[in-house]
Amino acid sequence: MRAYMTSLNIGIISTLFALLLLTMFHQRDEILSRLKTSERDNHQAVMDTFRQKDKPFVDDVLNLDPKSLTETEALYKFYKIVSFPVQGVCRVLKRIGGQWLDWPDLPAHAADGDKFVCMDDIIMGKPCLIYSFGIANDWTFEDFMDYRGCEIHAHDPTVDFPAERGEHISFNKLGLGVTTEPTMDTLANIFKNNGHTNTTIDVLKIDIEQHEIAGLPNWLETGALDNVNQLAIELHLSSLHAGPNFIWLLELLQEMYRLNFRVISHEVNMVAGPTNHKLYNLMEVVFMKDNVWNDGV
Repeated sequence: MRAYMTSLNIGIISTLFALLLLTMFHQRDEILSRLKTSERDNHQAVMDTFRQKDKPFVDDVLNLDPKSLTETEALYKFYKIVSFPVQGVCRVLKRIGGQWLDWPDLPAHAADGDKFVCMDDIIMGKPCLIYSFGIANDWTFEDFMDYRGCEIHAHDPTVDFPAERGEHISFNKLGLGVTTEPTMDTLANIFKNNGHTNTTIDVLKIDIEQHEIAGLPNWLETGALDNVNQLAIELHLSSLHAGPNFIWLLELLQEMYRLNFRVISHEVNMVAGPTNHKLYNLMEVVFMKDNVWNDGV
């Protein structure tokens, strides 16, 4: 009988202990769930705060009358707008690629060729599509995004490389222009020829040594940017300082904002340094559509 009672007590104690463990695990899961919810709410609250701060700035850009400015006023206005990226659009902004340039004849030695990319919608396991124009001898950006698993279409008419690289990179010795020629084509045609006219382009990377100045109006007029989520572009503005000639560029920037693009990153070219008007005429700018993760907000 005593052995039976001892066995019964052990059974009761074991059951109570198991119930206690189950209760503890349940409470732990509830606490973790609340913490995760609280963390998400906190992140959202932070982004909402940034968006509230961004709104007057964005409204000023959209309501600006560039033609009411002098060319010099438009010059400084353009530089000021792109120098203040909005903070309420991208959650996770990462610097990718680049190399250290220390050639003896350079004005300065610094990192060059890196690109900032918003990784919010570029998720592991989810297909992503990237177009890259202007490679030279620096594949650091493309190689990383290839490692990430993105499909990459690289173009540069000035260099020779194999047609395939890595796991997902294709190379075409073709330039980006505003007309169709043997060595170049328009952005709309390149998308069309690859069957990507109506396909989302996650990142469009462009570094084509001032040819972007002529290209930007064409890309807007043809609708080539309609399905582009991010445009990472190096602007070479030195030629526009003679005059200066910036009202049209300010109007173009305003049109980008009307298409829901926002400047989310700005980085001056430290290698080239400041030149005309004591400004950095070469700069890396990233435009991102404001509806990638927060559509309707």
